[in-house]
Amino acid sequence: MNFDFPIEKVEFEFNTVGDCKIDVTINGRIVPGNIIYGHLLEAHNILKIVFSKKDPADTESFATFKKLKVNGGDFLSAVKTLEYSVDNTKHKDAPDKIESNLYFGYIGSMEIVLEQTNDDLKKAAWTIADQDFQTVKWPLRGGMHRTKNFDTVCRDAKFMFTGCTSPFTQEISDTIDAIKIKDLRAPMLLPNDRSTIEEWIGNSKRLNVTGLKYFDNFVPANGVTDCLRNFIMQENIFMPKKTYYLNREMLGEKHSKIKDVFTETLTKDSRIMFEYPSPWYTNQELDSKIAEAKALGCYIALDLTWLPIANGHVNLDLTGISEVYVSMNKAWPIQDIRPAFRWSRHKDKDDLDLQMEYGLYTKINLQIFLKLLRKFPIDYVYNKYQKDAKEICKQFNLDETSVLWFTKRNDVSHNPDSLISEHYFLDDFVCIVHLLQHKGKYFW
Repeated sequence: MNFDFPIEKVEFEFNTVGDCKIDVTINGRIVPGNIIYGHLLEAHNILKIVFSKKDPADTESFATFKKLKVNGGDFLSAVKTLEYSVDNTKHKDAPDKIESNLYFGYIGSMEIVLEQTNDDLKKAAWTIADQDFQTVKWPLRGGMHRTKNFDTVCRDAKFMFTGCTSPFTQEISDTIDAIKIKDLRAPMLLPNDRSTIEEWIGNSKRLNVTGLKYFDNFVPANGVTDCLRNFIMQENIFMPKKTYYLNREMLGEKHSKIKDVFTETLTKDSRIMFEYPSPWYTNQELDSKIAEAKALGCYIALDLTWLPIANGHVNLDLTGISEVYVSMNKAWPIQDIRPAFRWSRHKDKDDLDLQMEYGLYTKINLQIFLKLLRKFPIDYVYNKYQKDAKEICKQFNLDETSVLWFTKRNDVSHNPDSLISEHYFLDDFVCIVHLLQHKGKYFW
């Protein structure tokens, strides 16, 4: 039996009838009681069960295997088909081997091989899932309120490194929690607030973004999804094949008409959306394709959601770009608040423009963001975790990508089937958010 997680506890139980007994050993050592704790186990373990009785012909004396649990998970059914070795010195007419079927009648023995993972990444996944179990887990597609049991812990461990949101950052959370709703109900003060946001981005020590102030139009949104929803209503749309899954899933039936920007021919009337940076593509690949689209006069939209956690220095000239979307919802732990902004060359009179014109946009998320940016620079979370990220990559043998949260390792394989939808590609990476959040608490 192979376990893709560290074994913390093995529990077993037998029911004996008549004049018989069961003896259990683990790796040759006698097991007192009916629990084996993880610190006594190795990577490869042999659990041996020996059944004996005074009279081999006594059919009224037997035992049944009632329980085998590993870390609380029920694995008894896996034992049914394992071989049971009959002691032929006691039962001369019996076969040498039979299926155990959880029943012990012949004197003899059986062995159960217990192999546990020796991989530190998988050990870390189980440790976090078990020790820091979340009864309310968000974001999660359905079933956000959960009970801790083997299945939910196992599920969390399996997908521990699939995701993209920020680690929980105490000081940001505390700042939000201290804000009173009554202080957040006022509309934005324009153009002052827009200038504040642009200056805040411009003060980055790593990100050189030029040209935001030359866009004619500026509107708030509830996450970048609002901006994308309006963008995809147009025709002749190109996107990279791999992108954040909601960006394609929200296309619905229209998805089949979306062209791959890297493999299909662009035309001057093309509308193109890029994530910048993108963990699936290098900045050089994106820059080259953006330059081609600019030369053709294409309508170009840039989603900069991952920009605040871009690895290294980034120089981004927005000349020739039609729309820009900015959000901190994957860089900071504010995905439940979802402030976002769109810069565009002109008004389209879509819902975002109209909400801005009449002051009908949501105020609270934007005002929270404005309070946060006055306290925390755009590089704050990146600077907080960048050194730890490098140490984690070294310890777990991970390779960096263009986005801080995402890493790769050649021997880490993922299920090629979609996790959430056919557009879900985040499992291409080992997302280190949870390793960062719990660094120093456990063995890393």
